Amino acid sequence: MAGEKANAVELAYEQIRDRVISFRTKPGERLNESELAAALAMSRAPIREALNRLIADGLVHFEAKRGFFCRRLSISEMIDLYAVRRDLELGALTATLETASQDALNDFAAAWRALLAAERPSDLDLLVTQDEDFHLALAALAGNPARLDFLRNINARIRFVRRLNLETDQRRGSTLDEHARLLDHIATRDTAAARALLEKHLDRSADEVRLQVQTAIARIYAEDVA
Repeated sequence: MAGEKANAVELAYEQIRDRVISFRTKPGERLNESELAAALAMSRAPIREALNRLIADGLVHFEAKRGFFCRRLSISEMIDLYAVRRDLELGALTATLETASQDALNDFAAAWRALLAAERPSDLDLLVTQDEDFHLALAALAGNPARLDFLRNINARIRFVRRLNLETDQRRGSTLDEHARLLDHIATRDTAAARALLEKHLDRSADEVRLQVQTAIARIYAEDVA
C-alpha cells in the first residue's frame, strides 16, 4: 500500500508540475484538488501531497481559506532566477575543469558532438529539453548533487521563458553553435575561454528576459502581470 501511495503522489506531482511549467494552468489560476483528482483518476490525498511538493519547488503557492494557486509569471523573479542559474553554471564549469578527469571531459565532448551533429529536433519542446540536458550534464561533471538539484528547480521555473528564447531559427542555431564551441574549450581544458563563452551564452539570455516575459504574459494571460 505504501508503494502504491508513493507512486500515486509521484504521478500526481509529475502531471500537475507539467501543467504548471507549461502554464496550461494559467498564472494565478486556482488548482482545484477535486477537479485534479477527477482528471487524474485518484483520490485527493496524493493530489494534496503533490501540491505541497510543488510549493517547495516555487511553482505553486497556498493561500489560507482559498487553496492552491499556480505561480504568477513575474519579471523580477525571472531575472533573479536567470542570475542564479548563471552563477551556478559558471561555478559548475570551473569546478569541472579543475577536478574532472581528462577521460571524463573527452567522453562528454565526444557524446555531445555526436548529438549536435545529428539532425536537429524540429519539436521545440525536445530542443528545450536537449538544451537543459546539455547544461545539466556539464554541471554533473563537477560531482555536486546539491548544485544539480538547484539547477533542475530553476530550469523548471524558467522553462516557458526559455522556450520562447529558442523559437527563432537564428537563436536555435546560435545556441547550438555556442554549445559546440564550448565543447572544444572543455576538451582542451581552457578554463578562461570556456568561462568567457558560457558567460556570454548565459548573459545574452538574461538580457532578453524582460522582453520574453512580457511576450509570455501577453501570450498566456495578459491580465496576470505579477
